[in-house]
Amino acid sequence: MELPWLKLLAQPCRLLLHALASGPSGTLAALRVLQRVQTREEPGGFSWQGFTAALCMEEPTLEGPEEALAVKPRLLLLPVVCQRNLFSLLQAVAAVVPADCVRQLLQAARGDPSPDPWVQALGDLLQRGLQGEESSPPPPALTAACRQQLRCLCQKIAQRKPEGRRKLNWCSSEQLGAAGDAAGSLLPGGKRKKVSEESLELDEERGGKRVLLEEVVFDLPGSQDGEDKAGVEEMPGETAGDRSAQSTAGAAPESSQQDAAGEPGRISQTEVAAEVQSFIQVHGPRLKMLLLQESNRSEQSVPPELRVLSNCSASQLEGLCSFLQLSTCPEQLLVRFCSWLLALTPDLSYASAAVLAEQLFLKRVLSLSQPPSRHLMAALTSFCSKYSQPFCRVLVAPVLQEPGEGVEQTKLVCELVEECLEPDYVRLVLSQVLEVPLSERLLPVVLAVLGRQEALPPELFDLLVLTLCRQAPAFATSLSYAKLVTAVLTMYQSHVTPAHRSRLAAALDGSNAALKKSLQAMLEGVPAR
Repeated sequence: MELPWLKLLAQPCRLLLHALASGPSGTLAALRVLQRVQTREEPGGFSWQGFTAALCMEEPTLEGPEEALAVKPRLLLLPVVCQRNLFSLLQAVAAVVPADCVRQLLQAARGDPSPDPWVQALGDLLQRGLQGEESSPPPPALTAACRQQLRCLCQKIAQRKPEGRRKLNWCSSEQLGAAGDAAGSLLPGGKRKKVSEESLELDEERGGKRVLLEEVVFDLPGSQDGEDKAGVEEMPGETAGDRSAQSTAGAAPESSQQDAAGEPGRISQTEVAAEVQSFIQVHGPRLKMLLLQESNRSEQSVPPELRVLSNCSASQLEGLCSFLQLSTCPEQLLVRFCSWLLALTPDLSYASAAVLAEQLFLKRVLSLSQPPSRHLMAALTSFCSKYSQPFCRVLVAPVLQEPGEGVEQTKLVCELVEECLEPDYVRLVLSQVLEVPLSERLLPVVLAVLGRQEALPPELFDLLVLTLCRQAPAFATSLSYAKLVTAVLTMYQSHVTPAHRSRLAAALDGSNAALKKSLQAMLEGVPAR
């Protein structure tokens, strides 16, 4: 169900709710959103007071089969999975959330006549944390019977998989009770000042850092990696292609299959087609059944059937997507599928992520004629947070190159640039814009990039100035062009060299650009370097 009041919220708050509603892994996605807000050094960081006030504000709604008019806090109008993830997030970042905000949210949640048991349990844990003193830990979150069952389960897992024994050491002693406490009191007592740096523990795997969802709860107290980006993808530039060729057992055969797929001299097209068809016959029906059966479930773990995506070739994955009709599936299913991808380990290769970006989103985004739905936005945000580079290459680039007005597509790219993309990929979007002829439709995208105020390499800034100078006659009456030049001269004043000044002065002299005199005066005021 669409919630019209979401559009009235500030962008960080709106994006956080999109992440929380993205599925079982929404808490992890929300942690990444909070980290981006903090990384951008916005004044005061994330506004918990404003966020809380917005969710506690009452909203009229129709409920029951008779559609009786009622007034409820906005918190209770959110999907149940979003409420669960929100309360889990409050547990994880308790050190930075004002106690008054937590109390207000708990008070609003108590107004639900039929509360969700999971939300109620999380609320009880939050209430205990508020009432308990720093010196006295809250009571165990797990009952004695539950602790015993969990201990037996972990022992069985450790016996079958010795390599995972280290991660389950906590269950072999009296620490189990403390582990239960950790599930309900992450970052206790305000001792964690930098949530974004200490909220997740890393595991060195496949030559890169992977977020282990199972360690978010149990291994957090021992985390010492202060430079962690909390699950932000770490594949800058060319490294993505190198890492995409790696895999676990069977890496060499898989990579050779991918390489050979495009070389008819090594493997014929018939053999490739037969291989893809065989792969679909083995895995397709089970995955389709999984997608249909999971519609009413919200498991936190990745279904085992889905792990085949990490080990298949790009051609096999493309055939599988076509079989599952992922390009036209309901958007609610799209959100759930992306939440699984967010938690899937090992990570997908660059080629596989590119295939999924195309199959899941390209057709939907290019056909937008109105703002994307809440579900589509949540899926886009979730996928983009983990696979930014293939997302930009496969989805953003075609949107920029698409002829016509593309108003909704442009707005979507601007929102992703402003809220979702890491600095490396913000610069990638700018380079993609400058590769195509600059048009009025693309000027807001460049403005969104400059609004992030990320450091630009000299060569990229040179190309931006050169493009603005060459295109000046075409934008004689464009206010967006005038705003763009203003942004360059103010936000990136330290980047402007004498050569840039002379080029811009010549371009403005020979054009009838809007606000020409104001731009010339601003250019003259730029200090010489």
